Amino acid sequence: MPPADPSHIMCIVPKLGANVGGGKVNAVFKRMNLLADRPNTRVTLLNLQHSCNQKIAFADLVHSGLLSDRIAHRSIHELCVPESSVTAVAETTLPSWDDQKTAEGKKTRITYFKHGTPVMRDSLEPTVAGTLTVRRILGDTDQDIRLKYLNDDLVESRVQLGEGLVEKTAFSDGAPRCRTRREHGALLWIRDFGLDRTFNDDTAHHRMLVAQFFPEDSIVFIDGVTSAYLQRPIKAKKVLFLHADHRNPSGKIVPRSRSLIEAFDGDAIVTATRAHKERLEEDINNRAPIRVIPHYTEVTNTNCEKPAHICTVSRLELTGKPIHQCIEAFTRIMHQIPDCNYLIYGSGLGQARLQQLIDHHNCGDRVMLMGHTANPAQVFSQSLFSLAPTLTEGFGLALLEALTCGCPVISYDVDYGPREMITPGHNGELVQPGDIDAIAAAILKVHTDRNRYAGASQASVKDYSFDTYKSRYFKLIDDLEMNRFSFDITARDLKAETLRALEKAPPQYRDRLLDLYIHQCHHNRDLGGMYDGFQQKITMHPKDQRPVIRCIWLSRRLGRLTECRALLDRFAQRFPNHHAQFITQYPDFLELADAVDGLA
Repeated sequence: MPPADPSHIMCIVPKLGANVGGGKVNAVFKRMNLLADRPNTRVTLLNLQHSCNQKIAFADLVHSGLLSDRIAHRSIHELCVPESSVTAVAETTLPSWDDQKTAEGKKTRITYFKHGTPVMRDSLEPTVAGTLTVRRILGDTDQDIRLKYLNDDLVESRVQLGEGLVEKTAFSDGAPRCRTRREHGALLWIRDFGLDRTFNDDTAHHRMLVAQFFPEDSIVFIDGVTSAYLQRPIKAKKVLFLHADHRNPSGKIVPRSRSLIEAFDGDAIVTATRAHKERLEEDINNRAPIRVIPHYTEVTNTNCEKPAHICTVSRLELTGKPIHQCIEAFTRIMHQIPDCNYLIYGSGLGQARLQQLIDHHNCGDRVMLMGHTANPAQVFSQSLFSLAPTLTEGFGLALLEALTCGCPVISYDVDYGPREMITPGHNGELVQPGDIDAIAAAILKVHTDRNRYAGASQASVKDYSFDTYKSRYFKLIDDLEMNRFSFDITARDLKAETLRALEKAPPQYRDRLLDLYIHQCHHNRDLGGMYDGFQQKITMHPKDQRPVIRCIWLSRRLGRLTECRALLDRFAQRFPNHHAQFITQYPDFLELADAVDGLA
């Protein structure tokens, strides 16, 4: 038997970069690394941005060990590629030259001359992805033309046409794929050369690309609602992982997020906590089943000394992580714990505001901003306990890491991670968001009985293991592979093949398959099969009266008078105007309904 085709798993990421991080992104990277280790599986990171900087950012993630070197990187313009471009594209012509001069430094600069006049200049810089070359065409006073190459492959071009007017072209395999024009940063249009179409926004452009060129033999992970707009046109197997970005700070689902989640027609929705799953099932009408796959951590307690201080390890983003409230609480009671300081690890836009608050309270000797840490396990292991203020948390890897290191956690009583992992009075405390006095009281309470809290912390997260994480994700992929949809249009018994395919067909194919099944039943004079097909149509299209009318006629011809009467009642309730017209045109159905009532 020949070996099975490898599973192809894709994870959609809007963009990469130094300013794109946090627990959500790290969780995505961990899942990709896990799946890359699965036998007979290849994993691709699908980047919705296309640039040299994005390629360098990916190479840096691999070089630093955050991503496996078995993971491939493709931009949307490299993955969704037509066989040939429809539109002819005028390409930039490089000037001829007869001399060149090289200047060495941090970057190598090569200037090209024609009859002593500079006509082109290259700037070469080594990166983890290879040599980045920025080529500037000189001599044209009306426009500034720059081409960017990575290892001699043209990736993008940028043309400054005038005050604030810029055109950028994305290249793949040396061919131009699309061109965008912006004025002072605002998008004017996107011209796609393969589709031979012009778009006014990225969303419509991306949807059209994936609808026409996305590989259907793959399994796609869509993380959060940011990229969920792509799910409908993708015809492959789809998994939607929900973090917490679909809810506002008060916990309510954002209306746009609700519509995207309820419209998800894929194969599974995944969340990291049971509490999140329960809330989702209460709040939305989900089509796909919801699975719970908790995250895990591989950190261990590294402490060899007696813990002395309180810590926070977090992005310094104060809108969602109000660390300033913890500083306020600590300053109120720090005189009661004179040998204990508050150390804050992290970086972000809120750093200046936190420093101002520390200066305002004149507590710089007790509250300190320690900068980013690459070793949170060491910080947690050396801390008495952790303060983790958060207004919304899909899971909270920092909470899990702290508890795994025997470091109790004081956090806010919010969905989902804090409520899932922290048991008040056991391995930490939960307080109401913004209650400064409650935070201060919790600090004193945990400090007084720290050893008891710490003793319970590691045991409380024993179920969040790598083995559990691995087995659940592998089972998810196995289940999706087992239920992979197929349809043989050349089958001898096309009606039977259509019925078989309907059992595993994803939602986006069911409508057309039902049309084919009903047509085959009509051809074979199978009224019962037609009736069953239109019954499924009623479920799929509750706002369409036509399947109901078809079932009314068919139930009468089949002699199913009780079902016919029930369908007439449904018709009257859902579509009263159409029902009135139908009865006016076919009054004998009203007599039939009266006859059924008489029999009852």
